[in-house]
Amino acid sequence: MQVEGVLVLEDILSKKSPEVTELVDEINKIRKVDNERHLDLACDLFDMAQERGNDDLKDFASCILGDACCQNGDYSQALYYLSAGLQGLAQTDEYLLACLCYNELGIIFRSECHYITSEEHFINCIELARAQRLYGAEANACTNFASLCKEMASPERALEYNYRAIECCAYMEDGIQKSSVMAGNYACIFNIYCEMGKQANAEDAYKELEKVMAECPACEKYFDIILAKYHYYRMIGDEKRAEETLNDTLAAFFCCDDYYTYFDEIKDLLQILLEEKQYETLEKMFIRIAETSIRGDVSNLNLFVCNCKIQMYEELGDEQKKLQCAYDYFKYSQQQSIDNKRAFLTTLRLRSELVQQRTRNLFLSAAAETDPLTGIANRLKLNSVIDELFDMANKEGKNLGVEMMDVDSFKHINDSYGHDMGDKLLAAIGRVLKKIVSDNIFVARYGGDEFIIYYYDMSDEEIVEKAKFIQNEIDAVSKKLELERVTLSQGVVNHIPQHGNRAWDYMNSADYALYFVKKHGKANVRLIHKRVDLEKEEWKKVF
Repeated sequence: MQVEGVLVLEDILSKKSPEVTELVDEINKIRKVDNERHLDLACDLFDMAQERGNDDLKDFASCILGDACCQNGDYSQALYYLSAGLQGLAQTDEYLLACLCYNELGIIFRSECHYITSEEHFINCIELARAQRLYGAEANACTNFASLCKEMASPERALEYNYRAIECCAYMEDGIQKSSVMAGNYACIFNIYCEMGKQANAEDAYKELEKVMAECPACEKYFDIILAKYHYYRMIGDEKRAEETLNDTLAAFFCCDDYYTYFDEIKDLLQILLEEKQYETLEKMFIRIAETSIRGDVSNLNLFVCNCKIQMYEELGDEQKKLQCAYDYFKYSQQQSIDNKRAFLTTLRLRSELVQQRTRNLFLSAAAETDPLTGIANRLKLNSVIDELFDMANKEGKNLGVEMMDVDSFKHINDSYGHDMGDKLLAAIGRVLKKIVSDNIFVARYGGDEFIIYYYDMSDEEIVEKAKFIQNEIDAVSKKLELERVTLSQGVVNHIPQHGNRAWDYMNSADYALYFVKKHGKANVRLIHKRVDLEKEEWKKVF
């Protein structure tokens, strides 16, 4: 399992206060060093947030406390606080902390055998980390999701995400973290290829692992790397070195206090010893697992250990111990069922509270986000929409089109027919634009007689047809209002986001295209792919 390290505090409302930043700095220093102290400080931050009544601070503090509970093995409390805080936190720019929460929730739900929910949280973490270029967080989540895919008998999918984790390493600055991620994922890739019987691929993966170990010798001491070396020696038939490496693996196991992190490796090691009938060593491992603080009750590890015991005692013919283990298995299953119900009810209650809060917020924000004259979204709504669409287009490789549109000679209409008629015209334009709204098209009033239209995953031809439709509808509006023909100038930019693009680059380019139309006779649409198209490409009138 991979979990991120340092938390980041951004300046959001009262989180800027000196006492909060000082406390968070202290939490960052003590995290993974002194778990009890970490929990105490996180509780202090949570209490401070409750006293201040600031929602952003409460969400932030709840996630910090959830992380502290997770580090202390209290997964029930971790689940509650992480889930309670994450929904609000996800609406802020605390991206690294949000990734940490998604990742930890994925790990917790997997440990309780909630595999679908675990998958959802890992994917959320991966998508958020990719969008914000948090490569360390993305690598960790990809590693964990690959492990889940492997457990769910999807080796091809596991390989895909192991390789994605390795790709992230090219952008990581922390050399130790980079080596750790690469070594761990190449070890996983090697093991998967071994299980698939693809020896040539396995050998290639092991060669890459050796390169990492040569650059970072410390990686050779990692539990998962030693275990991979054991499998390699077995694969090439070097039984002597395989036996030596198995002894090294066992030594690493008995020195390890973190069976939560090395869950998959422990399962693998137990299975190896069971197949080799090393029952005496297995007994010692069972005792060690029972005596060691596992940082919480990892349900699926306990069940797996019981299953191994049942198989072992059946082969040894020890009916009494087998029956005892069968009873233990039953108890763990019952406890897991109770834990699952509790987790379900906890998340259900949180979701219900969230829906109620969202409903309240919807009614409160609807008026603030809607232009009262035209009935379409106002400028306040634009930022969130363009950012969301840009992120989607960037991630999925889709076209994003942005149109700036205004009414030609609108001042003349106001001066000649009166401002009341001008308002009627703007309201009518709002009704026309509502007709084109769909899953791919968003419209808003930018201000005055200016409007904005966002087109998602649409071709140039489709966008131009929409522009023609709008002008034709406005022709009808002109006649209905008994006005001389009202025309529109429309500037559009449409392309897949490129490296270095930002959401507002589209707005600027569309504005330039609109200015070009205004300068060249108005009453037309100009669609470009980049700003230089205005100078290089020939242009002819569309209307």
